[in-house]
Amino acid sequence: MKKWFLQVFLTALITMWIQAGLDQVNVIHLSNVWVDVSSWLLIFFVIYALFEWIAHVLTKWKTVHR
Repeated sequence: MKKWFLQVFLTALITMWIQAGLDQVNVIHLSNVWVDVSSWLLIFFVIYALFEWIAHVLTKWKTVHR
């Protein structure tokens, strides 16, 4: 449970950081609440999936090299 919470927390922080950067370079405009929510969810799930994939690859790599 603790690991999952940390992963979700870090994913949310990275998502907010990416979203703020995209807003600053005018890729997305956060004045619309639907754009804000939808882009946050999309970025969050992409980052979360990336974390899961990296964890899977590292676990597989660790198992192979034992």
